[in-house]
Formats: sequence, C-alpha cells, structure tokens
Amino acid sequence: MFGNLRIKIGQYYYKKEVSHSDRHCQMTNLKDAKRIGILYTLDDVPDYDRVSEFVSQLQGDHKEVKALGFVKNRNLVQRFLPKLSYDFFSKRDLTWFYKPIHTQVKDFIEKEFDILIDLSLQDNFPLKYISGLSKALFRVGKFSEKNSEYYDLMIDLKPTMTSEEYLGQVQHYLTVIKPHAKRIS
Repeated sequence: MFGNLRIKIGQYYYKKEVSHSDRHCQMTNLKDAKRIGILYTLDDVPDYDRVSEFVSQLQGDHKEVKALGFVKNRNLVQRFLPKLSYDFFSKRDLTWFYKPIHTQVKDFIEKEFDILIDLSLQDNFPLKYISGLSKALFRVGKFSEKNSEYYDLMIDLKPTMTSEEYLGQVQHYLTVIKPHAKRIS
C-alpha cells in the first residue's frame, strides 16, 4: 500500500517531466537500426546470459548497443561488474518515489537510440520511467493498457511466456516491421 503511494508520486513527477519533452516516434526495424538501447532487470545468471547473447548478436550485426540493467540484489552487481561492460543501477540509485537518479541512467535517457527495447517481464516503474523519458526514436516494451505512454510498440505477453519467448517475439516483430510512415505522433 505504501509502495503504491510512492509509485503514484513517481508517476506524477514522470508526467511533469514528460510534458516538457518534444519527442516524435520514428518507427524502424532491427535491420535499419544503428543504435539500440536495452533495458532489463537482472535477477540472476540466466538473465545476464540472455541479455549478453542478444547484445553480442546485435553487435555482430554492427549495431552500437548500450544495455542498462536494474539490479534488485547488490551482490549481483559485484558478481558481474568485472565481466560486464554494461551499466547497472539498483534500489540505492532511486529516489523515495522510485525515480532513477544514477548518472548512467541520465546518460542513457539522453542517448538518441534508433530503438529502445525494454526486456523486463514484470512491471518495473524505474524502467518504465527511463523508457518514457528516453530520447529513443522508437520504444518497445510489453503490452499493457497503462504502458501506452511509455512504448510505441508493445508485445503482448501470455501468462506462461518465458523471457526467451518474449525476446523471440521482440526480435520477430522488430525484424518484420516495415517503417513506411517515418513519423508517428
């Protein structure tokens, strides 16, 4: 209950910040994208492996990729820090109302990605906050009526869908999408 109040206050500040932005969606696909941002929640080793494999695949296709992970358990940061060149933030890097304030988060928001992909399966307000304020031209995340203000393309998750299946769906739709109309308002 107290957490919901904090999120509502965070949403108020998010809406205040997003009202000052002048962003226009520009649909693109994985083939045409040059800069890709990835948001994810790092809960355990398989999450790391999945994101790492996806990033390597994109980099193999000569894409500039930046990954930003939200870590719930600080021990995971210590575990992956030496191996991982991606940025992380944790609960320590959030305000009382869940606004991310880490320097890497601000840099990530300011980067003009061709595509931003939120790979988190669970609702995660800090990641949605970043997605919604991102200067990315095209933002992708999971479907929810409430998520339309954060994402331009939403992928519907079935209740039993795994993170691998979700990533497969994201890749599929970002491969078949044809960016006919370059601007969406």
